[in-house]
Amino acid sequence: MNFVSLMFVMFLCIANMHAQFPDRVGTPDCDAIPADHPGLNWGVSCMIAPGYISIAESSNGKVSVDDATFAIGPADNAVISLGDGGIATMTFQYPITDGPGADFAVFENAFDDYFLEFAFVEVSSDGVHFVRFPSVSLTQTMQQIGPFMRIPDVRAIHNLAGKYRGGYGTPFDLASLKDSVGLDIQAVTHVRVIDVIGAIEPRFASRDSRGNIINDPWPTPFSSCGFDLDGIAVIHEQRIISEQMNIAPNPIHAGENGGTVRVMDAVNDVSVFSMQGEFIREGKDGIIQTNGLPGGVYVVRGIIDGHLRSGMFMILP
Repeated sequence: MNFVSLMFVMFLCIANMHAQFPDRVGTPDCDAIPADHPGLNWGVSCMIAPGYISIAESSNGKVSVDDATFAIGPADNAVISLGDGGIATMTFQYPITDGPGADFAVFENAFDDYFLEFAFVEVSSDGVHFVRFPSVSLTQTMQQIGPFMRIPDVRAIHNLAGKYRGGYGTPFDLASLKDSVGLDIQAVTHVRVIDVIGAIEPRFASRDSRGNIINDPWPTPFSSCGFDLDGIAVIHEQRIISEQMNIAPNPIHAGENGGTVRVMDAVNDVSVFSMQGEFIREGKDGIIQTNGLPGGVYVVRGIIDGHLRSGMFMILP
């Protein structure tokens, strides 16, 4: 064995010694959430910003497996592919809340326990301000993991979606974000999944919360490359939002009051959603522009005194 090979083997051994997180599906300490786990509720809407087939060759265009409806509902191996650095944002029927253990899980469609593609996960209580889960990757970065190579040890991976094979979700615990500014962990309305660009070349690389380069299969120059989102399952949800916002005038006729409604509570930025959970627009200083919105009922959410508050208003024809 030559010197370079010996050093590489030693590096792998050191990395494995520092692997400290739950192991693959089927091992005693695995924390994966199976898709058939009782009581799960699933995302109801999804918006995507597809990434490039290869960020190093942007002329090849962006991924084409990007039908957002494939990520809605239970994980069933119908997926959207994010491409290099692509983003998917999921909303839910009810806000996710912090409970005992994991609060939601993100599902990818990896066909085994080793060919894995990762993604960062961020959450928001208003659809505007997002907080990222602190992630860790202790996988070696001396040799690029190629398109058909395997992740050597999932025990080196923490808080990155895609850690487990298809049918098993990576769990996330909102308690780890309890001190985050502008986030109410008892009322998370949006989960954002961002593809990890697995290149070890610094100009393209994604890094974990410790600054480590994250090494996963790259490049994967296919129209279905990158993280494949199969679904997001909610374990703990908030069925009722208390302390409803006071919104006036309400209801409002289209064009009435200069086309605005106001949140009367002490709130700055608010977000407006359809009844299906789709983000519509943002309001500044508690003022919501209603011009251009069709008649119907709309949900308003914002942070008041550090907690998510919600209200509704109606636009009449």
